[in-house]
Amino acid sequence: MNILITSGGTVEKIDAVRSISNMSTGKLGSLIAGRFAEESDVGQIFYICSSSAIKPQSGKIEIKYADSVSSLESLVRQVLCSASIDIIVHCMAVSDYRVASVTSAAALAGLLASNADKIKQLEGSAAVSAVTELLKKSSVDAKGKIDSDEENLLMFMERTPKIISLFHQLSPNSTLIGFKLLDNAPLEILIDKAYKILTQNKCSFVLANDLRDITDELHTGYLIDKNKNYTKYSSKAEIAEAIVSSALKERMDSL
Repeated sequence: MNILITSGGTVEKIDAVRSISNMSTGKLGSLIAGRFAEESDVGQIFYICSSSAIKPQSGKIEIKYADSVSSLESLVRQVLCSASIDIIVHCMAVSDYRVASVTSAAALAGLLASNADKIKQLEGSAAVSAVTELLKKSSVDAKGKIDSDEENLLMFMERTPKIISLFHQLSPNSTLIGFKLLDNAPLEILIDKAYKILTQNKCSFVLANDLRDITDELHTGYLIDKNKNYTKYSSKAEIAEAIVSSALKERMDSL
């Protein structure tokens, strides 16, 4: 039985020395990988994580590094197209946005002013496309280090692809476990949003958690199944055990 786990956070570059990241440590993903490695039925574990993430230790685990969403997508495609994967646990905190362009307020204002009449004649997506092109034209050079003397920098973001949507597409027979994190949300909304991810991406389970309930030692999570039933767990160790046992049972029942 082969397992694929994504863990840690992603990093999106602003320029050669600056980036945007999140606070995910990969600790839970590492625990999940370690727990899978204890199972005699588990052969190889492909562990895709950021370079700064906590790494599990086992001879069964092959670690692959992905820092950006783009590199994560490439590795996911590579693994799923080259190996038969039975269980996928997608717990990596993937950036929802990446840097599309960086410009100065002065440069953008000048281009907007000189193209104001043209933009006024456009509507909807055409106007958005025109402004996007102006952003590209006014961008500062981000291939190296952006000069620290630049005044009033503006950073524009674009949506990243939803990695979780790739798993069923590339490996439709795998048992998939997804994750949903919110911040200070009522439990009903947390469960609803997590269940939406489950149904949209054909997951077997989704682990719903709220940022307010996560510390170094404590971690409250709700493992939701296809019937929208859920069980509450109160530590990373409990969550890891629940995910591994639930995924293995689901996999065995499907054979």
